[in-house]
Amino acid sequence: MRIAGVSSRTDTGQLVKERHSTAWWVGNISKMTVVYTILIITALVFLYPYFWMVGNAFKTNEGFYTDPYRLIPEQFSLDAMRAALGIGRVHIYLKNSTIFAVVGVAGQLLVDALAAFAFARLSFRGRDVLFVLVLATLMLPYSVVLIPSYLIVYWFGLANTYVGVMLPGFAGAFGIFLLRQFFLNIPSELEDAARIDGATTFRIFWQIIVPLAKPALLTLGLFIFIFQWSSYVWPLIVLKDWDKYPLTVGIALFRSTTWTYWPNILAATTLGTLPLIALFLLVQRYIIGGITLSGLKG
Repeated sequence: MRIAGVSSRTDTGQLVKERHSTAWWVGNISKMTVVYTILIITALVFLYPYFWMVGNAFKTNEGFYTDPYRLIPEQFSLDAMRAALGIGRVHIYLKNSTIFAVVGVAGQLLVDALAAFAFARLSFRGRDVLFVLVLATLMLPYSVVLIPSYLIVYWFGLANTYVGVMLPGFAGAFGIFLLRQFFLNIPSELEDAARIDGATTFRIFWQIIVPLAKPALLTLGLFIFIFQWSSYVWPLIVLKDWDKYPLTVGIALFRSTTWTYWPNILAATTLGTLPLIALFLLVQRYIIGGITLSGLKG
């Protein structure tokens, strides 16, 4: 009887545990269902303008004005795409934006990485004061430095040139700060070991620091690419020839000439977003690691 009582109590305890476990799973699944439902709805709200743009880019002008809120056109048409590439000369603007963005990313990553390495790993007089001055430039509005930047570019004879558009963007305080914080998380023992083996400062930077900082560099590169790709005011001021305009200025020029043909403008805008989406898909797995500034694992 004692054994039977023990067995009965054991079965009862097991049953209670199973009921608690089942209740926990049901409650957890219910909470996750609510969370994912909210996330999906929020994502659809943010994605709707893009879906609307792409859908209307494949409509005729008559189809757009008949039902502009329809996402899927009743009759697909490539007339807007042909107009964007022909009359709109979007392919030329895409080439120019690609040059500005790629060269801008390469130049700023190099300059910012060198400056961040100096602020994070080297000791020199006035380092902290100079770093504070660099960070202070983040507080300056863009309009404040716009005219001095143009005057400098003009005095050097770089107005209306590709170099004049790209050169002022070869350094950024935000990039220096981001990379410096990441470099500080890299163990100094690696640098000390490299110096014992006879490595120079530049070799330590190029072969140790840069490979370990790949997540931060890719994240910063994505931010720089997006900024350069969407830049409008600076190229508009510096450039005069339409064949040197980036995509942002080119679409504005195209819109001023065909403002009644919205599918043409939306087609040009759709073509302009494709490089950004492709780049994001390539580097998305590095973004979290770069933003959180995680150091070495293990």
